[in-house]
Amino acid sequence: MHITDLELTNFRKFQKIKLDNLSSINVIIGKNGVGKTSIIESIYFGSIAKSFKSYYDDVLLKNGESFFKLKISLDTGEKQKKLEIIVNGKDKKAKINGQILKKLSDYICEYSVILFSPDDTRLIKDNPNTRRNYLNIELSNVNKEYIGLINMYNKLIKNKNDYLKKINLNSNLDKGYLDVLDEKISEIGLKICEYRKKYIDDVNKYINKIFKRFKKEDDILIKYNSDFLNKNKDEIINLLKKVRQKEMILGLTTTGIHRDDFEFLHNNRNAVDYSSQGIQKLILLSFKLSEIKVLDNEYKIKPILLLDDLFSELDESNQKKIMKLLFKKYQTFITTTDLNNIKLKDLKNVNVIKIREVK
Repeated sequence: MHITDLELTNFRKFQKIKLDNLSSINVIIGKNGVGKTSIIESIYFGSIAKSFKSYYDDVLLKNGESFFKLKISLDTGEKQKKLEIIVNGKDKKAKINGQILKKLSDYICEYSVILFSPDDTRLIKDNPNTRRNYLNIELSNVNKEYIGLINMYNKLIKNKNDYLKKINLNSNLDKGYLDVLDEKISEIGLKICEYRKKYIDDVNKYINKIFKRFKKEDDILIKYNSDFLNKNKDEIINLLKKVRQKEMILGLTTTGIHRDDFEFLHNNRNAVDYSSQGIQKLILLSFKLSEIKVLDNEYKIKPILLLDDLFSELDESNQKKIMKLLFKKYQTFITTTDLNNIKLKDLKNVNVIKIREVK
């Protein structure tokens, strides 16, 4: 999987920018604030139609403009594809080879990306919602059915919450509708739980070995926590019945995979409480490197790598370890303010892209 050309219109600071003949390794250089990360962001957006920096699309729009557009030429190894996304207000349309798709979900993950960002430690430090959202995005990278399951599950939880609130105000309402909802929640939630567990298990196949390249004496494990974990459908339905009275009082669904979480165990202790900032960064680096292995080995997908200012935070020894692991196999985009931060002499087929301040 290889992006050959990228064209942005009204995206962030760029009224128009076109990058042609992209290579296996692309180093984007420029001063702070000129839009290097925006290039990375656009490639990420081109994969899943969402930004990693903001929940809202309108912040991606250049000031004074009414729409933004991305055009991406993709070489899959078997054929060429022309991808396009146009966002105009709340209207978001996608095209493949000039044909408008009826559903955005039919476009998502035409190519897969793995992002390395200075904000990665949020995965350890932030609340469970951040980690669930991350897991949803990563699984959407490898499984289009997963997107549909998440959408269905979220609608079920919304319907259940709405009905629980009505029961809270009027206890005489029929409770049978909750049985119908819980039946579907248990069915769909169990599938989602199984997909999440498999993905975490796959990451755990690789993460400890990779982490030991940086910290030989230490161990790392990801622990997945879910109300539905290791339960069958009947057991989940019984669990939901047990908490129903509490949920009717609260007017809120308290149990389900929408409360899932995962934690990083460093030497059997939660990294958020016991690991230094430096160790947390190495944990997240090992996690992302493990995800690359998972996509490649378990799902036969070669992701495109987005390294946003990664090398400025690594010493030369760890830089070489990263290069050895990645750069021979995957198309990579790297941002930096200084080429001296990257040992280019160790790399081949490097394309240096200079981004200057947009006036």
